[in-house]
Amino acid sequence: MKEYTFKYQNNSGLLYLILVLVGIPLGIILPTVWLMNYVQWIFWPNIILMLCMMGFGVWRFVKKSRAMDTISLDENGFTSHSYGRVLYKDIHSIPPYGLLQAPPPSMRIKLNNGKKLVWLFNPDHPKSAADIIIFTAFREELLRHLGQQAVVLQNEHLKENIATSGVAVGSKQKNNAKALVSQLEESKKRDYKYIALPISAVFALVMLIRTCGADFIQQQRDKEMAGFRDGILSIETDYENNVQKAKNVAAEYGLTFGPIFLWTNDPRATVVFSPDIPQDPYGAEIDVIGLRHVEDNKLLEQYIQHPDSVNYDLTVVNPAEKFYAVMNKSIFSRDDSLAIPIYLTVYNPKESLPTPFGQQAVDSTFRPIRYSTSIAMPRAGEPKSEILDNMDFASVRSILQKYKGTYFYMVAKEQDGLSAQQFEKIKMLVLTNFGKHGVDTGRFESRRYNSK
Repeated sequence: MKEYTFKYQNNSGLLYLILVLVGIPLGIILPTVWLMNYVQWIFWPNIILMLCMMGFGVWRFVKKSRAMDTISLDENGFTSHSYGRVLYKDIHSIPPYGLLQAPPPSMRIKLNNGKKLVWLFNPDHPKSAADIIIFTAFREELLRHLGQQAVVLQNEHLKENIATSGVAVGSKQKNNAKALVSQLEESKKRDYKYIALPISAVFALVMLIRTCGADFIQQQRDKEMAGFRDGILSIETDYENNVQKAKNVAAEYGLTFGPIFLWTNDPRATVVFSPDIPQDPYGAEIDVIGLRHVEDNKLLEQYIQHPDSVNYDLTVVNPAEKFYAVMNKSIFSRDDSLAIPIYLTVYNPKESLPTPFGQQAVDSTFRPIRYSTSIAMPRAGEPKSEILDNMDFASVRSILQKYKGTYFYMVAKEQDGLSAQQFEKIKMLVLTNFGKHGVDTGRFESRRYNSK
């Protein structure tokens, strides 16, 4: 009993090959083309996904297609390590491969039960030469055994005198044996070289695909960049529009808080109620025009829809100096229902406070003087000069004395229970105090805001 051991390829991995060539490209590219109308950046991630899936498919195809078989033949059939025991009488046909189906000496056998035995080879691979020689020897031995079986059946048919039905069966077996020999002989004639395309044609085809592919990729890249740029500009435009809408809403809603009184030497200052719109503490800091306003747009749109959902800060604004200061109470003050806060702020855009004695400055960044505090006026009775005898007022006054060009802001709200007449009386007390300490008040003026 002869044995033949060789490596070959089967069609177990054919499904992976079909997926790589057709399924995966169509399954990824078609949805990508449709989704690009809605998600501009999806092209490249999907292309990377497609390449990864195709690489995995090729790996599975190669792994599933490789096999090794050991075949031993006897007078009745052969035993294959890959396909098991096969009797010659169970072979239905040995259909030869077509011109472009598989290279020689690839062979397939179809059994009566419909099962197929397939051995595929790649004659161009250097390592396949020895296996092809062994398989060719197996094929010759198989042909010899099938030829012997055909002769035996023919002799038995001539010698035996059997019934009509028996003759039919014997004739069918004899004809099938002859057909198998003929088919296997036909398969042997396929020892030809595959027709190869001229290298120039292959090169031209590759260059065509490369050029068209490069143009397509560049077009998609330009389209993505245009979409990304338009998206950023749209976000920036939405932000500017939302800011203006929010200002209009804040100005309208701020009227509900009543009048604001201001006494200052800054001719370009105004006082407004500004909405305190908090930023997302967990949001990423993205310093890119447009993208950094994504979360801002959401917060602004929420505020525009519900202006009563946030707190409002009493704020002094000088757009020309880019000065913005929230009026805060003194750190020494306590919540007192019997007192009305009078807010004081000073700002000098050209001076900064000196470094405390004995400390070295580690940061050379210029920081203009800006200091906010408050004093308290009793709700009952007339305001008296004693309300100015405290550290908060003295600090503000000393900055005005020492640093020329300092702006001073005194602000109060009618909402806190202070009338315009009382604010004027407090102003006169401060004016008198400044005069005693040599503070120039020639350019000070009173203003009223937030009233129709």
